[in-house]
Amino acid sequence: MSGLALQTKTGQQQMTHGMIRKKIRVMTHGLYCLFCWTLIFLPLGCGLSDHGGDDPVMVIGSKHLSCDALKKEMEFIGGGMPVPVKHAKEIKKQLIKQIIDYYLIIEYGKQNNISISEKEFQRNLKEIKREYSEDTFRKVLLQGYVDPALWEHRLRNQLLVGKVIKQVLEKIASPSYEEIKIYFQKNRNEFRSPEMLRFRQIVCKSKREAENLRDRIHAGEDMGKLAKKYSIAPEAEVHGEVGWVARGDLDESMEDALFSMQSGKISPIIKTSFGYHIFEVMSRRPAGIEGLPEVMPEIESRLLRQKHEVFYEKWLEKLRSNFKVKVNQDMLNKVELS
Repeated sequence: MSGLALQTKTGQQQMTHGMIRKKIRVMTHGLYCLFCWTLIFLPLGCGLSDHGGDDPVMVIGSKHLSCDALKKEMEFIGGGMPVPVKHAKEIKKQLIKQIIDYYLIIEYGKQNNISISEKEFQRNLKEIKREYSEDTFRKVLLQGYVDPALWEHRLRNQLLVGKVIKQVLEKIASPSYEEIKIYFQKNRNEFRSPEMLRFRQIVCKSKREAENLRDRIHAGEDMGKLAKKYSIAPEAEVHGEVGWVARGDLDESMEDALFSMQSGKISPIIKTSFGYHIFEVMSRRPAGIEGLPEVMPEIESRLLRQKHEVFYEKWLEKLRSNFKVKVNQDMLNKVELS
């Protein structure tokens, strides 16, 4: 909802028409893919292939990384951000872990004949380029000192990693009804909902106009039709219907009026910083704990995400033992973050 309609107590957030307290999280495999990097327009490292006769600082399966390549890989993952000296050691450790796991997943894909077809690649490339002309896209790459061929190579690897992880996680069974029920019983307070109501309104610039419209409503005219024709608030297009809001979400002057009203009643004229309001509370929901049927999708998503996280970490541990990972610690100690 726009500033003409509602504001939070802090004045820093605005409501949407159909706002409700609960937002069911959508599980995406990307949460577990630390390696599907989104900084695709930043300078690429040259660690996309083996590097001549340089001694490798790291060997991950068939992948050999020189000191220079490894450093540029770390810079790429870090997005070129400066690294605080006091945190450099820990950050470097985490970056090394991500790089190892990234190439382990690629090795797993090769071993299990998982690949990105040209059709898949072109479909994803088209989606990325959707908002760019061909010339603009190339300029963006060039401005970031990115070689288009190397960028496409990294994109292929990125898509491969995502595909491998998706296929691996698809093996995980969804939580059973019994698991969902047990979670709900143990965590009921997580699903406590505040008092809520659904209302519509007409917002006018002047008190006289609002009073005239209120008189017309009392005379039998339809408030929704009047809202669509005369209200200055954006929800006028949907006959003034705002949607569900919770106690505590509204500007105090609006909240006091709305939550003291009975459903179906028309309010007196309420003045706020947005104008002069006429409210009608359409329906209410008391505070309380939501029932299992209402929260099942959210619980299922949570439990599935937890299963994925546990399985994913165990799977990575297995990859680390199945593929050769060799690190020259002396050389690695000489690789410094920028």
